[in-house]
This record gives sequence, C-alpha cells and structure tokens, in this order.
Amino acid sequence: QVVYEHIGSLLTSVITLDEIIVANSLLHDHWGSYRRLVRSAGSDPQRFGQDRTRLQALEKILNDIEALVMQGTMFSSVLNQNYDSGAVVVTRNATLREEMMNVLLGWCGQLDQTAGEGWWFDHQPLLVAVTSIAMLHHALFDTQDKKMMKALVNLYKKVPCVTLAGSVVWMGERYIAATTPGLAQAFERKTKETLSSHRTSHLAAKVAAIAKEEQSVNLQVCAWAANLDSASKKPSSQMKNQDLSQRASLLLQGMILSHTVKYSVETTLNLHTALGRPMGKACALSVCRLIESLKAIEHTYLNHSTLLAESLPHVIQFIAYQILTIVGSAKARLSSERRLDERRLDIIVALGLVDKMLSGTGTKRRRLISRVALSVANQGKIFKEEDLTSLSVLLRRLDLACEVQSRVKESTDCSLLYHHRVVVPTYLDQLYSSLNHVHRIHFMLSAIQDCAASLKKATHMESKDQLLNQFKDEILKSLHECLLDKMCQGVETELRLSCHGHLQLDSRNPFQTPLRDLGPILKLHPLNVLDSSFCIKDYVEQYLEKTFYSLTVVAPHDWRTYEEMRNLAVSKYNLFTVPSYLPSHTLDQGVDVLEIMRNIHVFVQHYLYNLNQQFFVEAQSNNKHLNTVTIKHIANSIRTHGSGIINTTVNFTYQFLRKKFYIFSQFLYDEHIKSRLLKDLQHWREVKVKLGSFPFDRAEKFNRGIRKLGLSPEGLSYLDQFRGLVTHIGNAMGYVRLVRSGGLHCASNAAAFIPDLQDVFEFGSTAEELHVSEQTKQAANNLDAVITNLTRSFMQDTDYFKLLVEVFSSPMREAKNSHLRNFYLIVPPLTFNFIEHSIAAKDNINKKNNKSAAFTDDGFAMGVAYLLKVLDQNSAFDSLHWWSGVRRHYIAEREKVEKQRQSGTLGDDKLQQTLALTLSRLQQYQQEFELLYLSVRSAQVFFRGDWSKENNDTASSDTQSTSSVSSGKEKVVVDKPDELAS
Repeated sequence: QVVYEHIGSLLTSVITLDEIIVANSLLHDHWGSYRRLVRSAGSDPQRFGQDRTRLQALEKILNDIEALVMQGTMFSSVLNQNYDSGAVVVTRNATLREEMMNVLLGWCGQLDQTAGEGWWFDHQPLLVAVTSIAMLHHALFDTQDKKMMKALVNLYKKVPCVTLAGSVVWMGERYIAATTPGLAQAFERKTKETLSSHRTSHLAAKVAAIAKEEQSVNLQVCAWAANLDSASKKPSSQMKNQDLSQRASLLLQGMILSHTVKYSVETTLNLHTALGRPMGKACALSVCRLIESLKAIEHTYLNHSTLLAESLPHVIQFIAYQILTIVGSAKARLSSERRLDERRLDIIVALGLVDKMLSGTGTKRRRLISRVALSVANQGKIFKEEDLTSLSVLLRRLDLACEVQSRVKESTDCSLLYHHRVVVPTYLDQLYSSLNHVHRIHFMLSAIQDCAASLKKATHMESKDQLLNQFKDEILKSLHECLLDKMCQGVETELRLSCHGHLQLDSRNPFQTPLRDLGPILKLHPLNVLDSSFCIKDYVEQYLEKTFYSLTVVAPHDWRTYEEMRNLAVSKYNLFTVPSYLPSHTLDQGVDVLEIMRNIHVFVQHYLYNLNQQFFVEAQSNNKHLNTVTIKHIANSIRTHGSGIINTTVNFTYQFLRKKFYIFSQFLYDEHIKSRLLKDLQHWREVKVKLGSFPFDRAEKFNRGIRKLGLSPEGLSYLDQFRGLVTHIGNAMGYVRLVRSGGLHCASNAAAFIPDLQDVFEFGSTAEELHVSEQTKQAANNLDAVITNLTRSFMQDTDYFKLLVEVFSSPMREAKNSHLRNFYLIVPPLTFNFIEHSIAAKDNINKKNNKSAAFTDDGFAMGVAYLLKVLDQNSAFDSLHWWSGVRRHYIAEREKVEKQRQSGTLGDDKLQQTLALTLSRLQQYQQEFELLYLSVRSAQVFFRGDWSKENNDTASSDTQSTSSVSSGKEKVVVDKPDELAS
C-alpha cells in the first residue's frame, strides 16, 4: 500500500501539472509568440545569426514539448506508454492486477466511509491518486471491474470535484473521458445528470450551504478554542490516560476543522472562477468569515504553542502505546501457535520491527518503516477487522500528531486569496458598515499575509519584490478607500454634528436613527499588512490634525470650533491631536487680508482711504456700523498668515492695475476726450503767458460739458466714472502702503524681545564653544535662524511703490501710447469733479439717506499722484500752476462777494443772506481744494524718488502766489503750502 501511495502521488503531480498548463492562458500566448519567433529565425538564419541545423533541432524539441506538455497530455502519455520490456510483461501479470484491484477497493471503501466527515478534507490528493491508479489499471490490463466501477461512481456522487494547485479537478470527466472512453461512457450511464449540469448544481448547493456552514464553523471553532484553553490549564504532571486522550482529540479536532473550512473556501472560490459565475455579496462575505475562522484556528495553535510543546511527546507516546497494544496482542496470538513456519517467523519479525520503530521518536522514516512492516505482517491476515480499523485510525492520528505544526500551517494557508482578492473591498465595506466583530480584521490581514511567501518566489519579474509590492499597493488602496478614509470622514462628521448640536440639524434620536459607535475600530491593535504595520488610531489622529490645521488656515475665525472638535475627540474617542499652534484671530481682527487680496477689485470700490491716519473705512453698509481696516488689523492678519502675503498682495495689486490701466488708456483714447484735451492744450499755450495758470473756467466748462456725452443708469457722467477709476487705482496703492506698514508693525512687535537689533547675540557659535550636545547645537542654530529672519523682516526696505511705478512707466511712455501724454490736462477738471463729489458726500452725513455719505476719500489724491509719476507728467502738471490759479480764483470771488455785501442796502436782509451763503460756499470750496492740494502733495512724497529738487522748485513757485487780502474789517489769510504740507 505504501508503494501505491507513492505511485498515486506521482500521478497526482502529473495531473496537477496538466491542469496548471491548460489553465494558464498567458503561458500559451507567450509560447505561441516564441514558436513564431523560432520559425522566423528558421526561414532567415543569417538575419538572426543562427545555424540552420541547430534551429531545426530546436524546432524538433519544441514540437515534442508542444505535443507532450503544452497540450496538457502528460498524463495521457504516462497511461499510453509501453510498460512491457523484454522478459517482464506487466500487462499479463495477474498477481499485480489483483493486488492493484484490492488496494483500490480498500481505498475506495476508506474514502467512502470518511467522505462525510472532517477526515475527508485531508484525503483530497488520495481521491485523485485512486482515480489515476484506476485509470492506470484500466490502461495496463484493459479490464473494467464492475465492483470498482460502482465504488468509484458512488464516491464521485458524494465528492464530484477536488482542488489542486488552485484548479478545480472534476473526477470522471476530463481525464477519464480523454484517456479511457469506455470508462467515461460507463460513468455517463450510471449518472442521471450530465456532467455540465452537475457542475452548476454542485456550485448552487455549495453556495446555499456555505452561509449555514459559516455559522456552525464559527461556533465549533469557539467551542474548540475554549476546550483547548481549559485543557491547557491542567499541569502535565497530573495528567492521566483520559487527559492525554482528550488533549490528543482536541489537537486533532483543530486540524479537522481547518481542513473542513479550507476545503469549503477553496471549492467555493475556485468553482466560481472555473465556471465563470459572479459571486454574490452574501457568498463573498461568508467566504471571508470562513477565512477568519481558518486563521483563528491557526492563531489558537500559536497561542497554545507551550501546550503543544508539553503535550505532544506524551500524546505521541500514548498513541504509539495504543498501536503497540494491538500489535502485541497479535504477536502474542501468533507466538502461542505450536507450528511456526518461515512465513510466520517473518510476520513475528515484522511485528517486532514495528515495536522497535514505535518505541523511539516519531520520525517520518520510523513511521514509514512501521507502515511497511504492518503491511507485510497483515499479508498473513493476523489482525482482526476491528483491529485493522483501529490501526488505520491510530496510524493516521500518529502521523497528524508528529506533523501537527506543518499540517496546521498547510491547512490554514490562505495564499489562494491572491487570486481571489476581489473579495477584499467587499469585506472591508461590510466591516465598516456593520461594525460587528471588527477585531477579526486581524485574521483577514493574516490571511493576506500568507500570499507574501509565494509572491516572493516569483522569478519572472524584474525584481523579486515587484509582484509583492504591486499586491501590497492594491491591498493598501482598498484598505484606505473602503475603511480608513471612511473612518476619518465618519469621525470628523460625528465631531462636527456634536459641536453644532445647537443648530437645526437632522434628528439624532438614537431610538429612531441608531448611532454608530466608531470606538471599537479606533481601539484595534496596529494592523499588519504584508510586512507593514500602521495604527488606525494614529491614522485618524493625523487626518484630524491635517484637517484642523488646513481649515484653520483657510478660515482663522473658526479656530474656536476646531478647538472644540479637538477636545471632543479626546473625550469621545481618546484621539489626541497635536495643536496647530496657529495664531487665532483677535476680537478686532476685522476683514482678513487674504479676503481683501482675493477680492481687491471689490475692496477698492466699497472702501474709502484715509491718507493721514492710514486706514480704510467702508463706504456704505446695510448694518448700523461700518467696517474699518487699519494697520493693527493688517498686522494681526500677517501674524496669522505669515509675512509672505505681503509679496502676494503686491502681485495681486499688479494684476489689478493692469486691468485698470487698460480702461484708463481706452478712456483717454476716446475721440471726444482727446479732442477736448487738444483744444485745452492749444488754449493753454495761447493764454499761458497772459494768465500764468490754467484757467479755472476752462476746467469747470470741461466738467459740465462732458455731461452732454451721456450719463450712466446711476446718473454718472464719463468724467465721474473716470474719477472713480483714478480713485480705485489710488485705493489699491493705499492698500499696498497699508500692508507694508502692517508688516513693519508686526515685525516690530516680534522684534521687541531682541535687545539690540544692530548687535545680535549668536547662540550657535556659543554652543559650539561650549561643546554641548548635538541637539542643543541644533536648537541654538534654529534660534539664530529665527532671530535673523526677524531682523531681516524688520530692517528690509523694499520700495513697493517704486516697483509698481517702474513696471508700468516704460510701456505707458511708449510712442504707441502718445494719447496719454495729455493726461495732466484732464487733472484740473478731475479735481473740480472730485470737489463737487466730496462736498456732496460730506453733506449727506447728516442726512437720513446717507448711502453716498463720506468724510474721507484720499484714494483720488493717491491715484492722481501715482498716475502723474507713471506717465512722468509731474513737471507738466506743475507748469499749469493749477493750485495757485484755484486759490486766486476763490480769493477774487470772495472779494467780489465782500464788495457786494459792503455796497448792498443794509435793510435788504434777503440779499445779505444770499451773499452770506455764497461766501460760505466759496469758503467751503476753497477749503476742499486746499485739502485736496495737500493730499496730492503728501501722496507725491511716496513717489518722489530722486525728484526732490523738482518738487521743491514747484513748491516755491506756488508759495509766491500766496497772498493776504484785506477787505474791511475781515482779513482772509491763505497759509503757505509748505507749512500745511509739513
């Protein structure tokens, strides 16, 4: 029987190779490509540098491989070869035929008895061996034994297929039909269903039974683990035969369970693959739970490794004792006989050999010799039927006890999961959805780990770890998408809902909507995924840290919400996140600088600039208060976002000014505007010497005459809109100044802790001299870097105004933009238009309808100064002596009114009131012009550069126009511009 077992093992290996080759489509594709390449080389050997004779020999070898190996006919070749050689005629050996028949019938009976028990699942190779030897028996002797036929048919009805090397082998179908047609026809007559329908029905029955099997296996594994744990607590010194028998049964029961589960898993997965049927979600989850039970059995054995080390020697000795007891009884019966012939003496010697082999260690060689000796002794039929059955069971138990570790490893190996890894995402989705028994994910990941050993043996890739790394990336991707990312989002959502419970949210009544407890997943031990380990709790903590930090940066005013979520995560899920250490918004944070930067086109329209005190005030609001933006607000924002936003603000301003300059150029290119400016230029050249300053009435006429060109729906003329454009440009420049001042304010506050900015102490060099630790030296160098950055930020002198002037000055002064050369001539009408707008805005302050009210709007002055500098028209504008002319005009107008008041009738009260109102209006206009003049002069300071001499000369010419006029008792004095400007 031992010899036939080895023959069956060899034939099983041949069948397995045939199955692997036939099922590997990629191998056939590559084989075909290689055959075509060899044929191409044979047709043109010189091109490939080969010898035709050698190529023909290679072609012959490839043909033999094609016929013998690639067609999957190796087993057929084994059956069909000639076994008769010379004097040895195997096909006519009746003794061999009867012996093979007896062995086959014995095996069939043994398999038929154990097919419904857990023992069967370790006998799958034996079923293939029986089938292959039966086909070899038919090929050798060309006989069909009805008794053996009936036994095989009954066996295949119970077990229609087995799994070998990941392939489903259907007994009685492919190999029997291909090699022994007569036997295949007999099978067809015996079975009621066709083989094809039998496959489908077997798969359906397996799928229907696997859910029930999953539940029963889970209970059996739990009960077995509990009994094994209970048995392990009893000391070995106090064990009796009954205890040894119990331990032996428990150790073997775990292997029986593992073989049972693995057979179900392999059969279900491989049947779906072989038949091309999609697997349902319920079936996939049942398979995954069976895999969990399989790895639970393995971990139970590992956890009780101490028990195995203590108990196995006693268990092996106890089983050997039971075997020797039966052998001793047979030997005693045989020795008691009076006549001992040579045959009986051989049997006694064989039994003595069994006694000798089983009295030592249970090695594989000793057990093999014992089985051979028992087979020799049993030829004399010295054992009773019940003794033979007991010996068969005990020998089987002895093999399992001696090979328990390797058998457990083999029966719990789940490397087949690599070929069926599509079930992993479904398993992970269900794990997060149900949140039941989440600790069992460790068993599933342990099953995935089993794939690593076979993947590392792959030799067809560039690197031995390439296939493993690809599989690892795929598993990690599924783990992140199906579990970790959902877990992070679920925790974040739960924290948000808990923090915003005061809002009107959906009902969170636990009796109506069950609450999900995510705590068990967060409490899991670190997961081991293909030699990598990571903790779900740490992963969620890192996600929350990143989320809280990013969202606080985007919306700093929500920092309190994220701090509440951070504290709630600690109390509810025990998740400890590192604080973001971002500076929180202050109560007077105001409008954030990032919001202004992103929407600077909106900001310059809705905010008004104050040049002297450096702040912006909201033009109008639907609320009872107006927002302001001051240096302190900007400094707070820079402290929050960092000093890098200063350069970014300048870049955004540059992009904004590019668009505004385009509109600016289009306005001055208009024919109506250009013709009016040319007329004013011609008129100024004619009256320049006579009047000495640009005519006031000419500017007033321009302002009023342009309204004839049309008005906007808001009632604004083209000059009003152009004034708004200049104001927007000035507001943008004012915002750049404000941001720069806020940066200096922030840097000065940070540098206040440095004693002397000119002589900064170097901590790094001092640490080197003191020979402190490397960590201390690194800390000192980091401190030096921080202090250097602070001093550089405080002392740097980047002239952003100069940059914004230079970037536009060159293109604006080119010949193609010659229509911009007369811009300075439109400044007088613009100032007149601005004065009217400013007076109207200030008058609206005390009115109920204060939508257009304003008390400051220095953006216009800033814009005029910037545009004159960009276009290099400061000298041209100063040559108009506009401000001096305005002063003389209003002084002259006030003198006329004073003369009318003095020459008028004393009793005419209405005339006196009218003249008083006129005088008041003239004073108001003159004051507004003076304020505008001073604002423009102050704004020009920012754009002076190397033109200080030019501005001083202009200021002295305007000073000469200052005068004091006496009329009656009242004396009107116009202060010197230099004094006011200072």
